[in-house]
This record gives sequence, C-alpha cells and structure tokens, in this order.
Amino acid sequence: MDFINSQVDLNRLPSVEDIGLLPVHPAYKKVLRVEWVISSVILLVIAGVFIFFNSSLRNSFGWLIIAVIVISVCVIYLISIQRSFPFLAYAVRNKDVVFQKGWIVRAVKICPFNRIQNCSVQSGPLERRFKLASLIIYTAGTNGADIRIPGLLQDEADRLRHFILDKIHVAPDEAV
Repeated sequence: MDFINSQVDLNRLPSVEDIGLLPVHPAYKKVLRVEWVISSVILLVIAGVFIFFNSSLRNSFGWLIIAVIVISVCVIYLISIQRSFPFLAYAVRNKDVVFQKGWIVRAVKICPFNRIQNCSVQSGPLERRFKLASLIIYTAGTNGADIRIPGLLQDEADRLRHFILDKIHVAPDEAV
C-alpha cells in the first residue's frame, strides 16, 4: 500500500467570514454594563478606603495618581465592553458549534460535535433578570477548549442544549 498525502489547495477552503454568525441578544449588553457599574464601584470604594486610611497619600499627590489610575481602568473597561460586544456571535451548524469574540484580539472557536462531551445552561442573577443564560459546552480537548456562549435567551439556550445533547447521543435528563 502506497502512502498518499496530497497537499490541500488553501484557496478552496471555506472562509470563516462565510459562516452566518448570530449575534448574542442585545439585552446582554445591559448585563455587561451592570457588571461594569458593580466592579467600578467596588474598585473606587477600595481605592477610596486605601487613600482615606493612608495619611501620607492624603498629604501628597499620591491620592491623585491612584484616583487617575482607578478611573482610567474603569473607563478602559467600559470602552472594551462597548467595542467588543458587536463581535460576540455564534453559529450552530450540522457538524459543529462556532463562537466568536474579541475586539482587539479576535478569537473564533469551532468545536465539532464529536469532541463535545456535555453541555449545560447557566444563568446568574443578572442574566436571569433579563431572561438570559449562557450555554457552556464541555469538550474532550484541553487548554481552554470549552466554549461558553453568553447572552442567549433562556429558551434558546435550552433548545440549543437539547439539540447538542441529541447530536452527541446523550439524553438531556442524564446530562449534568
């Protein structure tokens, strides 16, 4: 038997841009903003307490430097949320699940169904408030191969979970 290993014509490969990605639900942006407010308030309170109990900072311009740094971090975090939200998108195809995220560094994860071991739906208090959930796909791969698709409507996340579990031949009642 002869060993055959033909070269692949790269021009004939499908493009990632050709995948019809669906954006996450717009209400997820509100969840991200509320999380930003909570994180920013906590960070500002910690910085304020640190400055208040450190008299050497209050008597110099050190408090101003800390305040500028903390406010800059909060503003950069908000800008990052605003800019990266349009790139949160996903697709479920016949043989795989695709998830894209990232504004500065774009990441596209494609997970074939034969690598999926389980999936679950998760929603925190903020997500439940907006009737949203995250679909978490557990794979047989390592190094962060799991996929978490946030910002799905609760019903949609449940339907996707059942679809994926049917594809990988696990009864939805048996899944953890």
